[in-house]
Order: sequence, then C-alpha cells, then structure tokens
Amino acid sequence: MNIKVLHIITRLDAGGSAFNTMETVARLDPRRYESWLVAGKTEDKKGRIAQMLAEKRVRSVFINELRREINPFNDFIALGKLFCLIRKERFDIVHTHTSKAGILGRWAAWLAGTPLIVHTPHGHVFYGYFGKLITGFFICLERVTAQITDQMIALTNLEREEHLQFKIAPRRKFVTIPSGIDFTALQKINSRLRKDFQIPEDSLIFGTVARLEPIKGVEFLIKAMGIVAKKYPYARLLIVGDGAERLKLETLCQALGISAQVNFAGFLWDPVAAIRMMDVFILPSLNEGMGRVIIEAMACGKPVIGTRAGGIPDLIQDNMTGLLVPPRDGEKLAQAMMHFAKDPALIKLWGEQAKKSVTQEFSVEYMVEQIDSLYQNLLKEHT
Repeated sequence: MNIKVLHIITRLDAGGSAFNTMETVARLDPRRYESWLVAGKTEDKKGRIAQMLAEKRVRSVFINELRREINPFNDFIALGKLFCLIRKERFDIVHTHTSKAGILGRWAAWLAGTPLIVHTPHGHVFYGYFGKLITGFFICLERVTAQITDQMIALTNLEREEHLQFKIAPRRKFVTIPSGIDFTALQKINSRLRKDFQIPEDSLIFGTVARLEPIKGVEFLIKAMGIVAKKYPYARLLIVGDGAERLKLETLCQALGISAQVNFAGFLWDPVAAIRMMDVFILPSLNEGMGRVIIEAMACGKPVIGTRAGGIPDLIQDNMTGLLVPPRDGEKLAQAMMHFAKDPALIKLWGEQAKKSVTQEFSVEYMVEQIDSLYQNLLKEHT
C-alpha cells in the first residue's frame, strides 16, 4: 500500500519554493507514494501553473482562503478546510512549505492525528519583513508549532543556524536539503537576444531575478546602479520580475537619471533565458532562505554578487565565484559591481569557477532522493 503524502504551500508562483514543492510532488516514486499538493490562492492569468501541474500529473487542490496576508477569518476557514481534507484522506505524512502554510498546515495535521509532520520553511520572517512586535509574535508561534513537527528541512546550513539562533527547535529536528535545480532542462533554455530588451551589444549587463517586493532589496541595487552609471555609462541593469514595488522602483530610476540604463523585463516564465545574456548576476536580498536562482546563474557560468543574508553566503565563495556585500548598502554593492567593470577578465574567470562549483548536490534528483530517504527514516522510527 502506497504511503500517502500531502504537501501544502501558501501559493504557487514562479519562486523557488513553488518549483521545489511541485518537483518533489511530481518526482516522488509513484510506486511508493501517493502524493498530493494543496496550494493557496494563486494568480495564474496565463495558465502556466495549471499547465505545469497537468504536465507533471500533480494531484492538486486549491484553497483560496489560504493566503500570505494575515486575516483571521480566512485563516480560520483555511485551517478548517485543511483539517477536513487531512482527516478524510488519512495521510501518513503532511509536509508543509513556507510560513503561513507551515503554521496552518501543521496544526491542521496535528489536530487530524497525522502520524508524521515535516516542514520546509524556505527562509523565515525573523527579520526584514515586520516590526519588532509582529516579528516577536511569529517567532513565538514558530517555536510552539515546531513542538508538533517531527522534522524541519533547511535549504542551507546557514538557514538552519539562524533557526537555531532564534531557538525555534533543537538541532536534532533539522536536516539540510538544498533546493534542487533541473540541470537538464536548464541547459535547453536559450539566451534571450539583447535586442529583445533594446540593450546595445557593447554593454556590460548586470542583472537580477526577483519579486519586486521590499524584502528583495532591489531598491538598493538601483541606487548602486546610480553610482555605477556615472563612471561606466555603458553599463546596463536588467531587472527580471514584477511586484508591488515596480512603480516605485521605476520612479527611483527616473529620479537618479538612469531610466535609459535600466530595463524592467517584467515577469518571465523562463528567467534563465535572460540570465544567460547577463554578464554578472546580482541578488540584493535583505533576507533569503537559499537563493535558488543563484545556483541557476552559476550553472550558466555567471559570477554572482550577493548579500550576506540568510543562506546566500553558503552558495557564493567570496573572491572566487563572486562577491558578498552587506544588505541595504548601495555603496558597497556599487563597489562590487565596479570591481567587475574595471576588470572584465574576472567575469570570465569567476564565471567558470562558479559553474564548476555547482555540484550534483544542487540537482533536483538529489533533492528528491534526500526527501525520500528522510520520509523512509521517519516512517521506520515511527513504527
């Protein structure tokens, strides 16, 4: 009889947590597992998420009341719907992903008497998101919820250490499994032509892929570009992604006089096509669980500038595959960008070293293999 596993995530989007979860559900051996996926309210105007779920044959259920925003009414309904589904289907394992789904899903599973509860935070909200009072509330809530959790999966060792620093759970409850990349599919994606974005052929292209939300730090990248553009007018910045901050960021570009040097590409379903045309990839996040897109950029042979935030320093070898800078520091970020601008040979050298550093540890096959092994060990311990 197959092991019934339910994965719960707050929403499906183009982010790393969504792809990680969908790939896990799709790739767990169907001869051993009966895998389900529950997701909250998801914007899918072009039907790409639905198409991907269909292609991967993922059994999915959507609960519109499950949303990122705090809303006691919706949260209570979502908790009730999750409880009813879990109790009816009698899952052997409930595996939650991200913060909101992690809280509601784990409590629904516990109330329904689920034998094993696993949680992958995909980062945390312990800094960078809310004020001190709300952050303190979430830390307390995570500590309490961790007590009903059998295992927690960190994407990097640094993410694990941050959870330990905030006393979320004892060390024995954590295991590190990196978010996996489908390297085979990645190699099939061709570069977008520079003319698609009206970027001159002789430009030095810095770029990022991120949701345009405050936590991603794109504001500081634009401020850094304002400094770089004065000294290197041939430099360009390509921003892939969309979000609530877009208008504010475009206004900032106008105020700095760099609108002609910054391209907002908007949301791209295959951002790797844009990453391939970048010279240097940048992730300026204020908080980041892992930064899966860094691995994609490095696999494409791009050196990376990243902030010392969350799990990012676990991925970048400073002065070997890229540069690490403090978060919220536009000047230091500009200095790192100009380090490449004044020594273009580094782009090729560190890009090659970055590509070599991306091992099978970051493959989607390894990720699913490790999750499968974790499930089997937990089941053995439980029986």
